[in-house]
Amino acid sequence: MTNGDSLHAAAFVHDGRGPELRRVHWGEMGTVPLAIDYFNPGDTYDEAHLKHVRFLAPQVVMITPEEVIGPEAIGDLVLRHPGAAMFDRGRSPWLASCSQKHLGKCRHFQLLFYDELIDVIAEGVEVRQGGFREAG
Repeated sequence: MTNGDSLHAAAFVHDGRGPELRRVHWGEMGTVPLAIDYFNPGDTYDEAHLKHVRFLAPQVVMITPEEVIGPEAIGDLVLRHPGAAMFDRGRSPWLASCSQKHLGKCRHFQLLFYDELIDVIAEGVEVRQGGFREAG
């Protein structure tokens, strides 16, 4: 895998454990995530602390349970970027292994939650306060 840069480290926090995933909001066909609601470590579980990651033009997703995440999945990213739990893996080998027809503007993003690693191929990610609400 390529080296990764941390993203949104102040809003998507790793303090020895990653954020707690609360809900995945799936697209109309149920195959790609539109957004993910989460709480950071140490946050109280109330609306005031709920945040979400929104995926821009998501194309591919892989969700790996914590029990089977191999050491090569994250490598030394958590050590190189203390406090970070979201990474931009760029045009990674995983992205390259997919058909490129619709992926020209996409990048590989990794989100390390407390119990899951979520890999997403999308055009971008945004972090916002509050739970995700679909427009219209």
